[in-house]
Formats: sequence, C-alpha cells, structure tokens
Amino acid sequence: MIFFGLHVMSSVPATFLLFYGWLFSVPAVEMFVIKRSTWKDASRQMGLVFNRRNLYHGLFTGLLFFLTIILAGCFFHSFLFDQNDLQALLIQWDFSGNLVVWLILVLLIINPFLEEIYWRSYIGRKLEGKRTKRTIILLTSLFYSLYHLLSIIPLFSWPYNIMMVIPVWIAGMIWGFMRYKSNSLVGSIISHILADAGIMAVYVLFLR
Repeated sequence: MIFFGLHVMSSVPATFLLFYGWLFSVPAVEMFVIKRSTWKDASRQMGLVFNRRNLYHGLFTGLLFFLTIILAGCFFHSFLFDQNDLQALLIQWDFSGNLVVWLILVLLIINPFLEEIYWRSYIGRKLEGKRTKRTIILLTSLFYSLYHLLSIIPLFSWPYNIMMVIPVWIAGMIWGFMRYKSNSLVGSIISHILADAGIMAVYVLFLR
C-alpha cells in the first residue's frame, strides 16, 4: 500500500487512504464480521484497557522519544536531509498547502492508534501460542520497521536513510514489550503519539 501510494501514485493522501484502510479493515473484518465480537470484547482483546503503570510508562517513553527526536533534528538536520530537496519531494507527494494540517493530524492521531492496534495487538495475537513472547515482539517490530524504509529512504540522505530504520525498530520493541508487560495498549499508543509529535515538530521547525 505504501509503495503504491508513494512510489507509484506519488501522493501522501492516497498512501494514507490505502495504508490506513488496510490497517483498519483487516482487524475490523475479523473482529466484527467473522467473529461477531462486541465493541467491548474487541476493545479488551486489542488491549484498549486502562492500566495506570502502563500509562505512566507511555508518557515517560513518549516524552523521551519526543525530546530525542527534537534534539537530533536541531543538531543533525543538516546531515540527515537536504532541506530544499526534501521540501520539493513533499510537494511532489502532495504533502503541502492546505492539506498539511489535516495530514499532520492523521499522523498524530490515526497513525499511532492503527499501527499499534495492528502490530502490537492484532498480529501479536495471531502469533500467540506459535511463538514465545520475545519472538513475537521481535518479529512484529521487525516487520513494523521494514515497511518504514519505503518512506524513509527517499526522505533522508544516504546512509542515514538506512540507519533511520534502527530507532523505528527499537521503538517497536519497546512498545511491544509495554503491551505484553501490562496487557494494555494505551501506553504504547500514547508513546507513539508523542514520538510522531516529535517528527512533526522537526518538520515544522526546519521544513515549513
């Protein structure tokens, strides 16, 4: 979906529709059409339950990610990307004009929810009983990070574009561990929101 949206259609809005449509529809069809689960049962199975310690962990790791991304952007943005080239690419991808505010809101709100539900809950549950928890966290984090290469490679300068997948993988491992440690997805979602907020802050500071 990301390859077709970004590299074939060259459109961030189209990519969002395709990618998030997949992340939403696959778990939703299984939960509500095939298994006929109620909203309450589906929420519980997906880990959308309150856990105070998990919430605190989400806030702490999220703020850590946010500050790390901001500091990296401040000190290393001249190495990580070429400002003019990246601005031109984003315009080519329709990440510009009046759409930007809406696209940023999608990245801050919809993206963390759907990615965490899909990888840390839906795919994780599919592997339960077939793999150990450590292996599940490793595999889901690996595949979660790999498809980010499709967007990271064009955005950042070589060789940092390849290296940037490492922090994505580490974040996925942390969010997966948090999910299994507390049986709640809320902290992972909050942490993911703050991490994405850091990325958007770098965009606003250096590319707007």
